[in-house]
Amino acid sequence: MKKAERINDMILFLANKNSFNLKELIDRYNISKSTALRDIQSLEEIGLPIYSELGRYGKYQLLDTRIVAPGLFTEGEIYALYFALLTLKGYRSTPFNMESSTLELKYSQVLPEKLQQKLLLMRKIITLEQVNHSNVSQYLKEIVEGILHEKIFNIRYAKKQEKVSIKAQFIQLSSKFGQWYARIWTIETQQIRVIRCDKIESLEEENRQDSLPLEMLLEKAETFYQKEQLTSFSIKVDEKGKDIFSKENYPSMSIQVSEENYLISGYYHITEEEFITNYLLRFGKSIIQIEPTQLKASLSKKAASFADYWGQL
Repeated sequence: MKKAERINDMILFLANKNSFNLKELIDRYNISKSTALRDIQSLEEIGLPIYSELGRYGKYQLLDTRIVAPGLFTEGEIYALYFALLTLKGYRSTPFNMESSTLELKYSQVLPEKLQQKLLLMRKIITLEQVNHSNVSQYLKEIVEGILHEKIFNIRYAKKQEKVSIKAQFIQLSSKFGQWYARIWTIETQQIRVIRCDKIESLEEENRQDSLPLEMLLEKAETFYQKEQLTSFSIKVDEKGKDIFSKENYPSMSIQVSEENYLISGYYHITEEEFITNYLLRFGKSIIQIEPTQLKASLSKKAASFADYWGQL
């Protein structure tokens, strides 16, 4: 095996390890001790943070924050990763703010200069429409880690004008309607509910109670959108409404030509009526017809509240 092939294989071999020793490398690759030492030096040079401990076979520790060497990615894959980074610019907060903010710096440190220049050029030639995430959600990283490690939290958050406390286990994190939302399993009621992440004021891990396996909670989450809990809707809109829909819509919606106009159809969960109402308000006078009547009533009520407010200004 050539050295380049051996180094690449070592990166994959060590990817899920916290430590290793020289004997492992000597036995796996049938190499001498001096060759193994040179290979470790090569791994350090390409960015793997390794530190050694004294011992006959030289025990080595790998930091949890170790870097995946760029040699594992093709040029096209590096472009795809950088494009994904650009799409995060529209979010005021992400689960990995610090990591995202330093990623471009890491690119500049480990990539060849020619490839760096191409990424800078990509930044100039691609313009992405910004996602309207105007509110900061400061606990996204803790939520993701809590989901992965099946933790229970005491959550304190703002609900309208009140401060609410609840004990829950996070299940899923989603971005929609310009906000971050978390689906949680409430310990007291044994039910699933959805809360806005930017309204969370504090998270405190609860260690005195056993959590549920994530797989079980994900199965429960699948039944959250049972047919009997969904409300179907259809909105007939004109050409302007079609343009509004094309700029922003959601997976639960579709649009098709209906005579000389367009029919937007979809469904929403009963807990999302306020969300869908706020979304449809932006269509304004481009709406020609609305079904069901309860959604029409919700839109009328919201519009009337705006009119009352504007009248009092």
